[in-house]
Amino acid sequence: MSEASAAIELRFSVEERVRQKFEDIHIGVAILRNCLSESKNESKSEGVGGVSAEKTGKGIEREWIERERREIEEEIRRTYDLHTLKDVPLLRIQRDFFWRMGVDPTKVRPASEALIRRILAGSGLPSISPVVDACNIASVKTLITFSAFDLERLSKENEILHLKVRFASEGEEVTLIGNRKRRLTGRELVLTDAEKVLCVYVHGDVEATKVQEATKNVLLVAYGVPKLPLKDLERGLAAASEYVRRFAGGEEVFRKIFSLFQRNSYSYHAHSCWKAGK
Repeated sequence: MSEASAAIELRFSVEERVRQKFEDIHIGVAILRNCLSESKNESKSEGVGGVSAEKTGKGIEREWIERERREIEEEIRRTYDLHTLKDVPLLRIQRDFFWRMGVDPTKVRPASEALIRRILAGSGLPSISPVVDACNIASVKTLITFSAFDLERLSKENEILHLKVRFASEGEEVTLIGNRKRRLTGRELVLTDAEKVLCVYVHGDVEATKVQEATKNVLLVAYGVPKLPLKDLERGLAAASEYVRRFAGGEEVFRKIFSLFQRNSYSYHAHSCWKAGK
């Protein structure tokens, strides 16, 4: 099939029990193709600095990414304080959602809050890869939580990608990034494709579908929670997509906010978006 004729159908649905328990939740999805997930001169350390100014292969200098990250960190230090961070409205909304899921947000924090606390504590943002770094920066800038998946590693049926939000099954086992094994209780929300869990809300993404060095096509997900304004989710998804394209190149071929409260599945076509190497 030629690139011009390639098309993917994206479907989205929500388990009825999720609709009954959690009202007014949205999820944002963007698809980006031809991204650069590897940086030859990428720092292996968790901190910043000490990186030469070689090209990454698409005209993006790793030193430029590091410089932008340092500027964002300084902005965060000027904007937030550790003692009042938990009361920032968007973070308070997410913390309240955690409590409703039975998760103590003083022990397991929203992703954006955890990253901001890391900055305020002096550690800085981790340096991982252009795509992941872009998502982390977008998270601290917009206070939204994101996932980035390797689109080629997601399970499709007849060129249909079906994303679903459901409750985990009691005893369901997942391997999160970092090879962290977790047995789920049945209270957790999970995002799945046709065959497997992609993300456990609050706890993180699975190892099998994470962005890797060879990743070219990316599924970007932004997570909305009850009472989180739709405009903030839209703004967050747009910012994350923009940062990915700035840091890793590529092209956005699809972006949409889905409502978990709608009773019908959505079907959209994202043309030419995940043919490997296209």
